Amino acid sequence: MTGTSTLSRAVMSGYFWLLVLFLYAPIAVVVVFSFNDSTIAAFPLTDWPTSEWYSRAFDNEAVKEAMRRSAVIALMNAALATLLGLAAAMGLSANRLRLRGAVTALIMLPLVVPYVVLGIALLILLKELGYDQTLTAVLAAHVVITIPYSVLVILPRLRTLDASLVEAARDLGATEISAFVRITLPLIIPAVLSSALIAFIISFDEYAIASFLVPPDGSTFPVFLYSGARTPELRPQLLAIAAVVIVVSLLLVVLAEILRGRAERRLAGID
Repeated sequence: MTGTSTLSRAVMSGYFWLLVLFLYAPIAVVVVFSFNDSTIAAFPLTDWPTSEWYSRAFDNEAVKEAMRRSAVIALMNAALATLLGLAAAMGLSANRLRLRGAVTALIMLPLVVPYVVLGIALLILLKELGYDQTLTAVLAAHVVITIPYSVLVILPRLRTLDASLVEAARDLGATEISAFVRITLPLIIPAVLSSALIAFIISFDEYAIASFLVPPDGSTFPVFLYSGARTPELRPQLLAIAAVVIVVSLLLVVLAEILRGRAERRLAGID
């Protein structure tokens, strides 16, 4: 039995590391080629490492504008999706809610609808209403697809709270809003921050829907990245920008996890 368990652990360990290699090797390759002097992303590397493409990329106004648009949309989406997701989660956590299953299914529907189908449907809707593609439409679409993630993150945290805490605050004269701000919100703040981070990342990286809704002169960063990848002269700069985005994303995830862990430990101490 000991030999069988050892073999099983070895197989699972090998499978895990193969999965890690499969997922992260392409990311590592992008970072490596961003320091390559050649315009062709291929081995052998020439004059490695070089920072030429980084300086060119950050001098490229089109690249910076695309990143700025995506960052602004992602920040606004993080705020709106988290607020709306929090409101939906508060409603779903209520003891008395008619048609809870139907409401939950409606909120989660964007998770099962392919983004390409959703993008085409939203484009048709815009045209039927007499509007053209705009960044506002991109933001609205991103809010729709990220609200389910916000609800999935915040709702479980709400369900773990002790309802007697809010009831005690109400008995002491607190209003609904005051009880939420003073009692509920501090207890769910790690989930709220996680929701905002997830909404930001999804919006910043989203391509399928944005490709249908962005105006011709206002591409978001993923759309610009995909179209620019077809231009050999621009491709090394895009690799450099992609490497920066990867590193910043990893740092954000690590920072968010550290802050979430501290908040969880603080709340555990309070409990």
